[in-house]
Amino acid sequence: MLQNPLKERLRRGEAVFGTIVSVPSPELVEIAGVAGYDWILLDTEHGPMTAETVQAMVRACRAAGTVPVARVPDHRPKQILQMLDVGCLGVMVPQVETREQATVLAAAARYAPDGNRSLAGGTAASRWGAVSLAEHVAASNAAVMTLPQIETAAGLRAVDEIAGVAGVDVLFIGPSDLSQSLGHPGRTDHPEVQDAIARIVAAGRRAGVAVGILALTPEDVRTYHALGATMFVDSATRLLLRAAQAHLAGLREAAAPAAGPRERR
Repeated sequence: MLQNPLKERLRRGEAVFGTIVSVPSPELVEIAGVAGYDWILLDTEHGPMTAETVQAMVRACRAAGTVPVARVPDHRPKQILQMLDVGCLGVMVPQVETREQATVLAAAARYAPDGNRSLAGGTAASRWGAVSLAEHVAASNAAVMTLPQIETAAGLRAVDEIAGVAGVDVLFIGPSDLSQSLGHPGRTDHPEVQDAIARIVAAGRRAGVAVGILALTPEDVRTYHALGATMFVDSATRLLLRAAQAHLAGLREAAAPAAGPRERR
């Protein structure tokens, strides 16, 4: 049956670390899990992944002992349903700006009486029918997480209402889109953006809801953890690029001719 240790760790206030995978690669997901990431964000908003591909990546998460969370393009229930039926244990929705949108997300992610998710007993999430429908309903409603992203000025204005929706588990901050919406594109370090981030974290703490954020460096983690954020994510493709660049620079340096006195003719 479905279990979600990540959800329990967040309830206890522990810091958890994930990475974004936006390319259709079960192998990359498995490597990230073997590396020790607590959760993987399977990004169907910015990545070219189908439900079939995500299902294969979920299997890789299970093999490596990490928790799969899917980011969908928006809060439409059928998109949320697909990601849960293939076995994801959480759904992140970008640019949530109203209480109503957060309510749709929370309801779409859970079966009645907690929500209105369409019930099917022969899916990957239900182990193809190996457990009873009643067991599957109870396990899913307990395990699944919902993560509305607060990353616009409108979402910032409504953050307390969003945080107060029953069934919202994590407020997740998108610093890049937030900086753009506030008029400072790419300037996530701008004081207005940093103040907005602090306000979102404070709203989560008031509501007793965990807060997550993109954190690409240890300094980012120190800054946002001090505010009260406990769920962090970096980018697998960015890490791969930076590591490859650094490694290749070292190789080129090793092969460069040693500097020395010129030969006399």
